[in-house]
Amino acid sequence: MRPLKLTMTAFGPYKDTEVIDFSELKEHRLFVVSGNTGAGKTSIFDAICFALYGDASGEDRNDNKMLRSHFADDQVHTSVDLEFELKGRAYRVFRQLAHVKTGNKGATGDSYELYEISSGKAVPIVDRFIVSQVDEKIRGLIGLTKEQFSQIVMLPQGEFRKLLTSETENKEEILRRIFKTGLYKQVADHLNEQRKDMQQICSEQAKMLEYHIGNVKGTLGGREASDLYKVFEQENYNTYQVLEALDKEIEYYTVQLKEKKLLLQSELTKFQEHMAVYHQVQAVNGQFDLLDQKSEVKQQLVAKEDVIKQQTVQLSLAEQAVHLQVYEQHTIEMTDELSRKSELLEAALIECQQAETALNTTIALYKEEEGKEELRNQSLRELDRLQGYLPAVKEIDQRQQRVMKLTIEVDTLSKQLNGSIDELEKKQSDRLSKAAQVKELEDKVLHLPAKTEKLNQLRQQAVTMKEYLGLLDKRKTEQAEERENKGSFEQADHAYSAIEERWIEGQAGLLASHLHDGELCPVCGSLDHPQKAAATGDIPTKEELERMRKEKSLFEKKHLEVKAKLTTTEQQINEKQQQLLELGYPLERIQSVYADLQIEGKALVEEEKQLKEDNSMLAPLKQSLDTLDSKLEEIRNQKEHTLYLFNSKNTEYVTEKALFDQSLSSLPEEVRSLGKLEQHIKSAEVNNRQLESAWKQAQSQYQEANERNIKASASRVNAENGKSEATTNKDKALQSYLGALEQAGFASEESYKAAKMSNEAQAELKSQIEMYKASLASVTKQIEELTSTLAGKERQDLAILQKLLDDLEQSIDIVRAESIQAGNNFDKGSEFKANILEAERSCQEAEREYQVVKDLYDVVRGENSSKISFERYLQIEFLDKIIHNANHRLQKMSGGQYYLVRSDRMEKRGKQSGLGFDVYDNYTGQLRDVKTLSGGEKFNASLCLALGMADVIQAYDGGVSLETMFIDEGFGSLDEESLNKAIDTLIDLQQSGRMIGVISHVQELKSAIPAILEVKKTREGYSYTNFYVS
Repeated sequence: MRPLKLTMTAFGPYKDTEVIDFSELKEHRLFVVSGNTGAGKTSIFDAICFALYGDASGEDRNDNKMLRSHFADDQVHTSVDLEFELKGRAYRVFRQLAHVKTGNKGATGDSYELYEISSGKAVPIVDRFIVSQVDEKIRGLIGLTKEQFSQIVMLPQGEFRKLLTSETENKEEILRRIFKTGLYKQVADHLNEQRKDMQQICSEQAKMLEYHIGNVKGTLGGREASDLYKVFEQENYNTYQVLEALDKEIEYYTVQLKEKKLLLQSELTKFQEHMAVYHQVQAVNGQFDLLDQKSEVKQQLVAKEDVIKQQTVQLSLAEQAVHLQVYEQHTIEMTDELSRKSELLEAALIECQQAETALNTTIALYKEEEGKEELRNQSLRELDRLQGYLPAVKEIDQRQQRVMKLTIEVDTLSKQLNGSIDELEKKQSDRLSKAAQVKELEDKVLHLPAKTEKLNQLRQQAVTMKEYLGLLDKRKTEQAEERENKGSFEQADHAYSAIEERWIEGQAGLLASHLHDGELCPVCGSLDHPQKAAATGDIPTKEELERMRKEKSLFEKKHLEVKAKLTTTEQQINEKQQQLLELGYPLERIQSVYADLQIEGKALVEEEKQLKEDNSMLAPLKQSLDTLDSKLEEIRNQKEHTLYLFNSKNTEYVTEKALFDQSLSSLPEEVRSLGKLEQHIKSAEVNNRQLESAWKQAQSQYQEANERNIKASASRVNAENGKSEATTNKDKALQSYLGALEQAGFASEESYKAAKMSNEAQAELKSQIEMYKASLASVTKQIEELTSTLAGKERQDLAILQKLLDDLEQSIDIVRAESIQAGNNFDKGSEFKANILEAERSCQEAEREYQVVKDLYDVVRGENSSKISFERYLQIEFLDKIIHNANHRLQKMSGGQYYLVRSDRMEKRGKQSGLGFDVYDNYTGQLRDVKTLSGGEKFNASLCLALGMADVIQAYDGGVSLETMFIDEGFGSLDEESLNKAIDTLIDLQQSGRMIGVISHVQELKSAIPAILEVKKTREGYSYTNFYVS
């Protein structure tokens, strides 16, 4: 990916639209992004990263809301438009941030677009311009995720050295994101979940085995003589011991079951034999009891013999009396008929008397009502008169209802009209007040943009002053530190020179002591040695010399590092001084000017805060004013409508009232009210009905009384004739009845009635006599048969036999219970054994499966002597390739002093290991931690790692095209030699076809690179850019 044109709008410190056209670089592929601190150099990298991935380049700037320019107008959206080239094809991506405009509740305006530029035309390459499709297409084109892009293409502040100096776990996460090895971590997590599940299953299976053994102990472990009891009495026992003892217990209960079954069968046989004897004795004793019962019954029957004879005579007389009942019944009927006819005659006489009296009364009432004919006619005429007024009165009543309704409506509309007028006046007053308030606030907030702009300028200037003052303090500290380190270095250098001189002199003395005349000198080759060096007494050792050299090198290194830091600080102070002079501030009074600036800034903050509060109040007030205007228009319309309705209804009321008064005057006073008229009509109708009803009732009563009198006379004559006939019939029937009694042999009617008996009573008496005779014959026969059967037999005592049976039955119950218990224990023992065997098998199976999963999980997660997981093992392969590629450049940049080595040392406290770095120092021949490198050395190592990673990723994924690299990291920490080597490395990368962009304040870097993208800040605080290509 190579950028062609970058267009930023309202982005970071860039207030309006800022265009960076990379074609201005021409043939230059290496350029420096230069500018003062806070001018917006990193924002350029953020914009490129935001256009491609929707996020800024560094982790400390991952909130996209922070990307919007504070200088931008509220109506201008924050956006980035990037044109770039990839594999010979041109593309354009556009992203626009949503933001909340003043007066809105939600953020609006977000937009995402992606095109391919072909023949000068932009052609969309996604189906829909939505963020998910644009992001997916970008990742597919570039072949890198945002994390990979930030690690190898755009190296932002804070991200550059992570891979070099972070712990193994952090490196693991970086490599996971870059090389997508997270799948293997997911495998480890999945195996861990499986391990936990299998561990839970093992625990549950062990608990189930323990549960089944507990069942054995609770159910069968109580027999003290058993092996099972002895096993459970032990403090520790295993499943094998329980199963072995359980087998013996099952065998014991098998024998017990057989013995109990045989004993039970023997007892049952005895019981059945004694039960047969018991039933035989019980039958004989029953026959003796039956004989006694029958003898007693016969004695009772013999005692009733005289009574039965009397009942036989009584039955004979009753049968004779049956034939006289016809005569008796006829006489009774005739006597009853005479009584009934006498009663009818008496009633007819009373009715005749009452009918005559009633007739006389109704005749008088009839004559009285007949005389009221004129009164009835007069009542009818009054009713007709009143009903004639009814239509007119009804019409007047309806008109009165309309008048009353109109009166209410007119009153209501009058109140509504007055209310509308009052509300209109109140709302108009409110509107004038709010309009004045809006005008006052608008005049105030008119100065808000100027205040805000001035405050932003003061803030930027204050930040510059504060940074300048901080740098002055820092310089003092660093100068003191530099003087201290310089003194220490000079002292160490002097000490080393002295000991080195002594060592050399000592070596010369030692050499001279071995020279003899005639032998060649190993230094000059002479055979004569006239003036040999004298050996000194105290010669330092080589180890002492080396220790002093290292101590001197250490002080020298510290001195150079502090001096480099002081040089950087001096450069930064010069830049800040230049900025302050450009802003017009005197450097000699900068402390007091900064204090004055703070006071002025605080005052401006308060003013801006008040103006913002006023501005926030303005929109709701304007909205309220608009709402009030709408309400006023609504009230005016309502008032006009109410006035129209009032006039209309009032006119209608006046017309209806005049017609009502005119109609009312044409009627008599007493009938003007519909209610009173209807009451008079109702009274007249009631009076008329009463008169007519009384006349009709008198006529009806007279007719009914006359008819009743005629009927009563006829009934009296009929009753007299009936009574005479009934008397004759009764006398004849009595004579026939008395003759029949005498003929039947009854001395009197009383003896006849005593002998009478109903048919049911006769039948029952006859049945009793016959049953007595049959019972006596039957019981006599049964006694004879039982006496014959029991001849030669005696009664026996059943209690003795019953006691014997009860004892046998109790014995049988005990044996049966013991047999059942033995059988149950045998069944339970067999069941428990099967359960324990199954539980043990399941437990062993679960344990085997758990061990397999656990071993596999331990392998994958790195539970081994090297603490290297499977994922990290794969990452080590990538890391070794990265180190191999990085060392080609690092050895060149360090003059052959350093190369990187992957560390095999174990992390502390058992942490995961395998991704640490050591550096091998060829000067000392030792390995050491990369954290011991100086700032510049770390920069070189980090840069080489980033370049090595780029090489590996490009080789790993052939679809990735790495044509660009942006570096935003500390070249200022490099000394002159290291800086030149770093520049040479960047130039080599440029010659390989890559575009390299570097953010740096280092003057040597800007001097060495002919293309510079200068970022400058205006006095107002926002920034702009320019390319300078020499």
